[in-house]
Amino acid sequence: MFLRKISFAMLAVLALTAISYAQQKPASTQEKIGGVQEGTREGRRHGRIGRHRGFAGMRELDLTEEQRQQQRAIMQRQLGNTKAQREELFKLREKRIAGTLSPEDEARVQALRREIRDSMHGIRTEMESVLTAEQRARLEQLKSERKARLDESREHRRERREHREPLPR
Repeated sequence: MFLRKISFAMLAVLALTAISYAQQKPASTQEKIGGVQEGTREGRRHGRIGRHRGFAGMRELDLTEEQRQQQRAIMQRQLGNTKAQREELFKLREKRIAGTLSPEDEARVQALRREIRDSMHGIRTEMESVLTAEQRARLEQLKSERKARLDESREHRRERREHREPLPR
């Protein structure tokens, strides 16, 4: 009898917790990370909020506050410059999900991706111009180390694929 009461009480607490959790607004729409509101398309890229993979080495360069501010300004300006392309790309993604993407739309997607990629290359170049000679040298060293790790990882995956037994048909 006592065990039954405890089990019922635990089940009730669990149910109330689940209900209250489900009714809460997601915090992601209210918080800001890296100057970009989390939950917006501008701040997301494959689930990483406020991070830009191509600029990861910048965090390890001991930038001055002035350099950080200059780089933030560059990023904000470029985000503003590509906002229309990103919004159009998002609408085309919705068409793809709905199954109504035409061949012309697919060509437009490719063009938009090229434009955004070119813009990101310009950002990288502009951000690197803010660095000192020592910081540029360190960034190049970090890039070469990252490339070596990537090549090693690719080689490891290739070797594992070669030694794997083929699936029976």
